[in-house]
Amino acid sequence: MSLSQDEWKAMYAVFDPTARVEYEDRDLFVARPGAVADSIADDLRLGLEKNGKWVVCGAMGSGKSSELVELAHRLQETHAVIGLDLPQSVARIDKIQPAEVLYLIGLAAIRAAEERWNHEVGEAAQTALHTSFRPLLGANSLEINPREIVQGVSLLVANVATGAPTVGGVVSGATRAFTGVLPRRLRRRTPLGGVTRNAGDGDPEINQLRLAVDAVLEDIGSVKAPVVLVDGLDKIVTSEPIRALFSDSRMLAEPRVPVIYTGPLTLMLATEWQATAGLFRRERLTNVVLHRPERDSIKISEERVAEGRQTMKSVIERRLYRLRGNKTIEEVFEAPALERIIDMSGGLLRDLIHLVNRAVRSCLRQGASRITGEIAEAAISEMRKEYEVTLNSMRVAELVHVAATGEPSGKSEESAELLLRGYVLPYANGRVWFEPHPLLRGLRPGL
Repeated sequence: MSLSQDEWKAMYAVFDPTARVEYEDRDLFVARPGAVADSIADDLRLGLEKNGKWVVCGAMGSGKSSELVELAHRLQETHAVIGLDLPQSVARIDKIQPAEVLYLIGLAAIRAAEERWNHEVGEAAQTALHTSFRPLLGANSLEINPREIVQGVSLLVANVATGAPTVGGVVSGATRAFTGVLPRRLRRRTPLGGVTRNAGDGDPEINQLRLAVDAVLEDIGSVKAPVVLVDGLDKIVTSEPIRALFSDSRMLAEPRVPVIYTGPLTLMLATEWQATAGLFRRERLTNVVLHRPERDSIKISEERVAEGRQTMKSVIERRLYRLRGNKTIEEVFEAPALERIIDMSGGLLRDLIHLVNRAVRSCLRQGASRITGEIAEAAISEMRKEYEVTLNSMRVAELVHVAATGEPSGKSEESAELLLRGYVLPYANGRVWFEPHPLLRGLRPGL
């Protein structure tokens, strides 16, 4: 039985590549073997990392945010989970400074305490936080209205553990009127993102900010042991701010509570990681393995490949369950079309969802009954063109090197840029290897 127009429209919304898996979307989460959430939750539950710092690093779209949200579920009973959604909280994530991240952790803690546990952080601690941040603005004319700037902070795991009634994951109008909670998309971001002066670890005003953040977190400790989840630093796609955050400064490792950050893919590489390795534990979230690599030095079993492909099918199945009548894969996809879409995703969850979204749009336009091979190829072609138009000679040379050797050259800015922008994808089986995104295959000789 084919899908109706209304069902295709519902499926188009369910496969929205811009929508992150939120706290109330746990039914969409698909666990992987050795998942990051499992590892960190076990360490915290066993008391092995009282004030540990982690960086979950991997390609954009590999599922890092979903792992953080799942970790919030795992820790909800034992910890006061403070989740900070940086891209939704600042005007310029690409320019954010370490001091701003520290300040935003304090702001998120104040907001989470009020909205999630009905706990007001002491006035002295709140005042000290704002007062300690102002001198770091230097000559910047930014005016800080404490109440407004707190309201501009977006929480990663909002609307939980409060008893607040929700409809479709959005706080009800009556609750907003009572609590002042605004839906994520209606809030105005804070003006932060590159507004502080250049301040190093030894700066006395940085030390005052660190102490103020710790005081806020200590206040929340009277409710439950705090743990901080910071999402969004993986969205930075140039090397200089990454080094400023993770290599040139200790600030992100300063809070005296456990903190888990999502970080950029380049932190998986030894040269980028050495200055950071003593401060953070690195958790790799590589892409799902979908085929056996061409290199004899890397051994992948058929079972591992089958498991990876089933993981991608499960991602699709869980979203189809949300449709009226709980549609099955067989009702929506011709088998070859599904396999082709999985292949071309490269094991990236975001790109899998993106390809399905485009295929569904074609079905709506054509009045198709299922996603056919032809429709799948059209979706693949659309995405491939977006990569192709940006391929200059230096990028092609780097991609050919990766295809031939299984690793980035590390010799140019293009090497890091292609990793950060998803042109080069990481995989692991004891050791890490790299491949150009499958959408790039055949676009140039050597790919």
